[in-house]
Amino acid sequence: MSENRQTWETTREPNLLRNHASGRYYGRFTISGKQKWLNLNTDVWTVAKLRLADERAKIERTRQTVASVSSGEAAVGDLATIYRQRIEDRVDIKPKTKRRLCEEVDAIIKTWPGFASLPPSRVTRQAVIEWRNRMSRDGTGHKSPGAKAVSPKNNGSSASLINKCIDAMRRMLDIAVERGQLGGNPLYPRGIKLKNTPRKPNLPEAAKLAEIFAEIERGGGRMSRDAADFCRFLAYTGCRLSEAQGVTWADVDFKRGILRVRGSKTEAADREVPLIPVARALLERLDADRQNAAGVAVDGTTGVDPCGKVLGVGEAGKSLARACQKLGVGLLTHHDLRDAFATAAIEAGVDIPTVAAWLGHADGGALLMRVYAHHRRAHSVTQAAKVVF
Repeated sequence: MSENRQTWETTREPNLLRNHASGRYYGRFTISGKQKWLNLNTDVWTVAKLRLADERAKIERTRQTVASVSSGEAAVGDLATIYRQRIEDRVDIKPKTKRRLCEEVDAIIKTWPGFASLPPSRVTRQAVIEWRNRMSRDGTGHKSPGAKAVSPKNNGSSASLINKCIDAMRRMLDIAVERGQLGGNPLYPRGIKLKNTPRKPNLPEAAKLAEIFAEIERGGGRMSRDAADFCRFLAYTGCRLSEAQGVTWADVDFKRGILRVRGSKTEAADREVPLIPVARALLERLDADRQNAAGVAVDGTTGVDPCGKVLGVGEAGKSLARACQKLGVGLLTHHDLRDAFATAAIEAGVDIPTVAAWLGHADGGALLMRVYAHHRRAHSVTQAAKVVF
């Protein structure tokens, strides 16, 4: 207890404590018999008081919501509040996942007028199917960053998003079942979700990809070459966008011929990817450029930072789109370049489980068989010539 008193200092404001070591203020509340600590992210007393007041109001609303559910008077919006709170309390998922789960609730409320005020008994199987069909047709109205208008192909009507929203509804109604407001969850029988068929991109030939990268480099901008190298890196390593952004020179092992990728999507995302010849050539050129830029000190050291970023930019979406438009090629995205790496590896004869490991897939190749095992026209024609009767 004495150690705890040394760690935490009480204040004259109820529920507000100060951490002795860091000087930061924290709110401490009790909800449904469980203690909850909130980091107020400040060491300033006046700011802490204001933030505590906001958090206290949220906590009070949550307590009232819990009481409404327990008494059988809760609306679906109350269930959504408790569901959001449970998401925030989870320690087994990352902040990015928490945001995504809460965004699914937002998507339901946005696309189902009056959803929050409905009694749980009104969220029936048929009502959810009708909502599903409307959302599949109209979407959420999502507009991609930088786009001037909503795209029919990317308007928030994907089967994947709709199915995740249905899962969110199921979990909200589970809360009503737990508290005795519903006798059973009507959304658990199969047949409500949409069939989710992964998109198979129509990739250009390898020569056309090289032409696209060259066109990006000729763009005339200060970072045009960096943008082209960023796209080349994605296509030659199969990294996800977020993974490429975090690659440092400490991750590149020229001696072993591998690239260490620090993934974040699944447990299999942390991996070692072998450097195919074009990837090695690209990285060796970038390494030579940084060595020349750093120069050589008097003591013979180069002064380069081994933990410095490999790539000069963090994305190249606009440059890629401009090059595709100029060359008359269908619009490509960062992820399409990852598809190009997978397709090239499969066409070269690399077995599916190995390619899956290079991409950081945790399923051993199941997704590859459904999505990436498509062949470009030139490869298909070449293979057809081998078929003899």
